[in-house]
Amino acid sequence: MYQALYRKWRPAVFEDVVGQDHITSVLKSEVQAGKISHAYLFCGPRGTGKTTCAKIIAKAANCLSPVNGDPCGKCAACRSIDSGNCTDVIEMDAASNNGVDDIRDIRDAVVYTPAELKYRVYVIDEVHMLSISAFNALLKTLEEPPEHVLFILATTELHKIPATVLSRCQRFDFHRVSPDDMVSRMKKVCAGEGIEAEAEALKLIAGLSQGAVRDALNMLEYCSGTGGKITLESASSMLGAASSKLLGEICTAISSGDAAKALEITDEIYNSSRDIAVFWRELIAFYRDMLVYISSRGKVGADRPAAEYAEHYDAGTLFRILDIFITTESNMQKIPASAKIYAEMALIRACEPESAAPAQEAAYVQRAAPKPRAETARVTPASPTSPAAPAAEEPKAEISLSSSAPDGAPTAEKSADDKTAETAKKSASGKLPMRRWGDVVKRIAASDMALGSFIRGSAAFECDGCLYVVFDKPFGISLMNDKRKGDVSSAIKEATGKDFPPEKILCLEHEKAENMLGEPMEELIKKFEEFGKEE
Repeated sequence: MYQALYRKWRPAVFEDVVGQDHITSVLKSEVQAGKISHAYLFCGPRGTGKTTCAKIIAKAANCLSPVNGDPCGKCAACRSIDSGNCTDVIEMDAASNNGVDDIRDIRDAVVYTPAELKYRVYVIDEVHMLSISAFNALLKTLEEPPEHVLFILATTELHKIPATVLSRCQRFDFHRVSPDDMVSRMKKVCAGEGIEAEAEALKLIAGLSQGAVRDALNMLEYCSGTGGKITLESASSMLGAASSKLLGEICTAISSGDAAKALEITDEIYNSSRDIAVFWRELIAFYRDMLVYISSRGKVGADRPAAEYAEHYDAGTLFRILDIFITTESNMQKIPASAKIYAEMALIRACEPESAAPAQEAAYVQRAAPKPRAETARVTPASPTSPAAPAAEEPKAEISLSSSAPDGAPTAEKSADDKTAETAKKSASGKLPMRRWGDVVKRIAASDMALGSFIRGSAAFECDGCLYVVFDKPFGISLMNDKRKGDVSSAIKEATGKDFPPEKILCLEHEKAENMLGEPMEELIKKFEEFGKEE
């Protein structure tokens, strides 16, 4: 009977387990020393070797002729376990056997000695699916099981395991398998199965597998179904993935602001029946690789395809685009049917200049908002020489206001906006560009590259005990959380000796800065630059 590749190539010894050396070395040593724990808890992502290691332990603990901690695979015990017919190795899926009665059956059975092996092994997969009552029923048995019983629990969601269970098990955390280890494993499988595959195709499969060996082997098997050589193009087409070349073309289109080209490529991907959600995850990963490459100054990710496109971007632009793309991915998950529309909207926004999208959105909101009613009437000072006009001939608002006001005095009260504007203008007279702001920026950029890329183009003004930091890129304001304001405060203290607590540091866009400081932005920037020259 035909076996799937992931079953056929399931590791039989600890050495063959991919990417989990920190676990297999410990387990192997315990078997060699005869210090096997009574209960193990394996946690980690799917397809990383949890069930595989459980079966290897079951064989190694019962093997009649172990070899350096590994099962021999030839004795009666190993053959019985491999066949799946051994009554002393019980595999239980907690997703479908999660009730207290299922655990009671185990509790009642553990008192009996194994039928043919040294240990009776219970492998409970997806153990987090057990009910609270089932966990409680398992506790005592898990804490003090008979000497001939071994429990191995596996889960992908560690946070759902009660602390009382965690404290009774020896815990091992399985990691996602690295792309390099994944490619090496697939090359070994290809050599054994006579499959021809390009290295780039294997790298693509490794990336799509997200660190799960089982998923990678399933995709490899699927791509090999045609019988020919697995190329990058054929793998991309069959798996619904976008090649690095295609991602690079979109990246180039976005950097040059060519929305039409970006949308054309998206149409090409969609019309070829590729999954938009898969393509979008790859695009996010592509931009993430560029950000890592730039932020590490080329020390990390230089071998990734995205590195050659990084020269078209700075860190600030990548932060902005990734923010758009990640939000879009969340929207795609909520409404999968509209995935293509969300993708097109995001690409259009990404192609726009950094200041254009927020300005357009603000203009749209302003147009869409209802017009506020005029709360103050036109003020008309009362005339001392002319008689009062009849009430029917003048608006009621003007009559009531003018009749109660003294001669020659304005009668309407100032609105809240008028008061704010007046206060701002009064405060504007005391505004002063901050000295040594360039030194402050250098200190910030040295410790926080992301914020530094935005704050380099900013200006700072002291006014009424507050510091107004004016950003030329709106996205920079979103980075200024309380922690970063604290860092700015510390940098100011070191560079200038002045003390501005985080709550006194206010971040503004150009438009708001004009309103608060009472001058056009061009004049403010000019004064700031001239002040810097004088310094």
